[in-house]
Amino acid sequence: MHNHATQKFMKKAMKILLAVDGSEYSLAAVEEAARTPWPAGSVVRITSVAETPLPAPLLMAPISSGTYVELERILEERAVAQITQAMARFGEIAGAQIEATAKTLKGDPKAAILDEAEHWKPNLIIVGTHGYNAFERLWLGSVSRSVLSRARCSVEIVRRPPAEIPIKGAKKILLAVDGSECSAAAVEEIANRPWPAGSEVHVISVIQLPFVPTTETWALSESEYTRLERVEREQGERVVDGAISRLRQSNTEREIPLTLTSEVLLGHPEETIIETAKTWNTDLVVLGSHGYRGFKRFLLGSVSQAVVSHAPCSVEIVRNPAQET
Repeated sequence: MHNHATQKFMKKAMKILLAVDGSEYSLAAVEEAARTPWPAGSVVRITSVAETPLPAPLLMAPISSGTYVELERILEERAVAQITQAMARFGEIAGAQIEATAKTLKGDPKAAILDEAEHWKPNLIIVGTHGYNAFERLWLGSVSRSVLSRARCSVEIVRRPPAEIPIKGAKKILLAVDGSECSAAAVEEIANRPWPAGSEVHVISVIQLPFVPTTETWALSESEYTRLERVEREQGERVVDGAISRLRQSNTEREIPLTLTSEVLLGHPEETIIETAKTWNTDLVVLGSHGYRGFKRFLLGSVSQAVVSHAPCSVEIVRNPAQET
């Protein structure tokens, strides 16, 4: 059982919507949520969706109304069983320290989870990377991607760590920042949340130059390229320093401070974040939903989506509440 007494750091209570489907991937999400030392007063709502089957006339092999009703009943019972399993596992790990409630939803999983989030207004939605529903679809290709793209709050996509890696209390958190408002929201998310004792945060900013020096006459000279890289690197350092400063401030309120490190890297953002996550043995990557370059460019089509799809660990995409209203 997780020892929640390892931190005295207390912040505003959170509402966490945990969507499960009975798969090993959603069980990983349950365990992740149960091991997280949420602020006092937080509530975790565990939900499972009883997917509504296609109307009988639209099925490839039409069935009787009685059989259709029986299919609905089976799917509802499965959803209840999934929640029961998740609640039991959550209780084994978290104990009674964090309130957990259960709610069965009905309909299309993508719409049902988003509708519940719209109604309950959680601070964070947690789902697994893959899963199965009545039609054996992969969640990351449907449900998880839809929730990630359309939810108004932050979303964490949980990956089960390899079996040979022991699940530990302390976390290694990779925070990618770029100076945008959503990036600042990601910094605040880490600063305002209690973390297990011994956790580390590695802050990175990835600078990407639009071109590299070549022998073509129209290209920038090497000296101009070097100057451009220096300017970009200085900007990256300012962004990283700002994030570190905020996290140091939050450390003053913690019984056991977060260990903080940082660096500015040169490369393609998505590739560099993923590679750093691998080499640093990261447990959780945190980044904003929108990036700095471009006019409010939506990164879920590029950087964030690539990181979610290919990172070796869990990923939390943080939304700036001011932009999601």
